[in-house]
Amino acid sequence: MKQAIAEFLVQFPVVTLFAVIGIGYLIGQIRFFGFRLGVAGVLFAGLAAGALGPQVALPSIVSSVGLILFIYSIGIQFGPAFQNPFRKSGYRDNVFCIAMLLTGAGVAFAVAVWRSLSGPTLAGLFSGALTNAPALAAAQEALRGNPSDEPVIAFGIAYPFGVLGVMLSFQLYRTLFRIKPAKAEPAEPIEVRDFVVQNPGIAGQSLAEIRRVHHDLGFIVSRVRSEGRTTLATAETRLSLGDVVAVVGTPAALERALQILGAPTDVHIELDRTTLDYRRVFVSRPEIVGKRIGDLNLQETLAATITRLRRGDVDIVPAADTRLEFGDRVRVLTAPANFPVIARFFGDSIRGTAETDFASVGLGMAAGVILGLIPIPIPGAGVVRLGLAGGPLIAGLMLGRMQRTGPITWSIPLSANLTLRQIGLVLFQAGVGTRAGYGFLQTAGGSGAYLILAGAIVTATVATASIVIGHRVLKLPFEAVMGLTCAIHTEPASLAYASLVSNSDAPQSAYARVFPVCTVTKILLAQLLVSWRP
Repeated sequence: MKQAIAEFLVQFPVVTLFAVIGIGYLIGQIRFFGFRLGVAGVLFAGLAAGALGPQVALPSIVSSVGLILFIYSIGIQFGPAFQNPFRKSGYRDNVFCIAMLLTGAGVAFAVAVWRSLSGPTLAGLFSGALTNAPALAAAQEALRGNPSDEPVIAFGIAYPFGVLGVMLSFQLYRTLFRIKPAKAEPAEPIEVRDFVVQNPGIAGQSLAEIRRVHHDLGFIVSRVRSEGRTTLATAETRLSLGDVVAVVGTPAALERALQILGAPTDVHIELDRTTLDYRRVFVSRPEIVGKRIGDLNLQETLAATITRLRRGDVDIVPAADTRLEFGDRVRVLTAPANFPVIARFFGDSIRGTAETDFASVGLGMAAGVILGLIPIPIPGAGVVRLGLAGGPLIAGLMLGRMQRTGPITWSIPLSANLTLRQIGLVLFQAGVGTRAGYGFLQTAGGSGAYLILAGAIVTATVATASIVIGHRVLKLPFEAVMGLTCAIHTEPASLAYASLVSNSDAPQSAYARVFPVCTVTKILLAQLLVSWRP
């Protein structure tokens, strides 16, 4: 029966792929003592399928394409918020991750001395325990003149627990210290208040002049009633004593408006919708995606202004330098007769917010792959490459931060981004699982048992130290600690699990913040370890 199933799966690899994904998802929904694998169940379904025989392994391109899709999508999403990794908190986080990786290399080296492991086996053990394929590739590159299968064998043996160990560490720590998912703080409501201009210091000044004096106002003046006439507030609108203004902002921002403008009033000019009214529209027109609101010149060209912006599940008061993204829903104030023009300008298509420009996706991913292939000479360590994990992530972060280049829009609608990311993750786990399953089964009960134990020691030490020091010593939020730990281990499956249990994007944000530095560090360490001679 086993042989017949194996032969069938070898003959029809497409069936193997989708069966592993489907069964893996079912496995991921099963709870074991409150622990659920989630999408990581696909990896273990792949291991089980791969254990049937080496021929069952899916082509390597499956996992490669999946890894690129997953990593690039993360980079694109968090690119707009990406800063210099060694500025402010990024410095602390990256130094912390480097210290944890050095700890892992030290533990692996101690195990190698204890068991008299060769340098190639040591490098494979380190790469597998921290589940980093670029580090393995770097070690193999260093052995080009004297090729060896030892790194690959050690990597395959240590890899499965490298995945499971991180998730088990998260679950054990959450159980022992009774950590519950942090409740998301409710966003400040956005309100409209009316004020009478009574501050003589701003009388006669335009709104643009007031903004230059008071930086980061946090509120928008949408309407002005002067001499009984209500008009749209623009940058050139000059305020006079006694004018009534409608202001949009959070309660804290409205308090600042009160101090700047004058006094509150019972007059509500925003309720008069005869001359000015608002309409909510979706941003789906590619030509404006990625542009700053201030660059659109809405007030001059369309006699309109954006007073609110909804991105995902969050409402914000936009500023002039806020960039529009696919799927944003903006609240536009203008004359009712102008509504059709506004709808055409922004696109206002829910379908458009879910469609993906695969020209930009393909070019971005190709750029990431090429970036990962570029040899980087390191004095004393030979040549290293970022690989299929590091290259696409850095390309995604850079292009996501740029958002557009001429006519090309790099950003991906959030719904499409999440779909691409999930597809990439399951492809990666199915491919890696089927390829590692047979080797793991063959070595688990034989001479490879000590390598499994050695890899488990490295994984458990690094994961536990990262969680305890990050959460207890550095006082970082547990959601962020999980993301940093996943980046230290370069583990997409654990990252998916961390996002599942935290019910937030905090782990993925922390992961993207330190992943490039972690990848480069592991590549360098692997090439140093491979030169070890017992």
